[in-house]
Amino acid sequence: MKKYDYYRPSASSLGRKKKYRRASAVSFFKPFIFFLVFVALFFAAYFGASKAYKAFSASRMGHWRAEEAVVSGVDGVLAKELQAAADARLNKDFSVSDTVAFQAQLTKKYPQLREVSVKRGLLSGKLKVSVKRREPVAKFILPSGAVRFVDKDSTVYSDPSPDPLLTIPFVELEGAVPDKLGAEFVDLVQSALKLKKQLDFAFLRFNTDKNTVRLYLPDDTVINFGQAQNLRAKAAVAARIEAEAQRRGLPAPHELNFAYFDEGKVFLRQTGH
Repeated sequence: MKKYDYYRPSASSLGRKKKYRRASAVSFFKPFIFFLVFVALFFAAYFGASKAYKAFSASRMGHWRAEEAVVSGVDGVLAKELQAAADARLNKDFSVSDTVAFQAQLTKKYPQLREVSVKRGLLSGKLKVSVKRREPVAKFILPSGAVRFVDKDSTVYSDPSPDPLLTIPFVELEGAVPDKLGAEFVDLVQSALKLKKQLDFAFLRFNTDKNTVRLYLPDDTVINFGQAQNLRAKAAVAARIEAEAQRRGLPAPHELNFAYFDEGKVFLRQTGH
């Protein structure tokens, strides 16, 4: 009798074969899925770039328009005025030259502002106005009655709405009023403020023509610093002398004269009875 050999696949081999068929199906769809993702990313990038280019082109051509104005850096009345000025430019063509002109206009109109920046949000549609207010170190009154302030950069400026809670020393000016005061004078004011306990002054008098400085104490004592030079060092010496005079019970008023300070001498003269 002739024998025939039959091959019967095992169950494990059948399992591997079915598993192989599933794996081949997944591998077939992988490139297709990657292709779809790539196409989606390409169109998203194209759409974003197209929108940005249109916005940029419109801005370069002067057709950019602000839909919202944002003001930062100040509060109170000044913030409301800046907001009103920015809102007046909404929904109108606003080019690069308009931005520069608006920034220059705000800088000129508000000298109490140290920094003014106007920017356009090309994609957001926002007109951004950011400013920084000057920090006054002293104030003085002109012969006309107008009040002026001096900031830490020695710039003289006006401020129609100063901070009412800010304590600022008073300065009397003699002579012409410059756009800037000497840095030495600002150093004196700042040093005197730091020495407030030892050198409690009522006001300062600065002669801009002669470049001399006098400091007046509440008890009518006068500190004549002479030329506006080495004022920081002079203020420190005056504070030490006044502290020693108070310790020894020296009656007021009197005068300190720094005319020979460069030679290491300070003269004290009794002026009261």
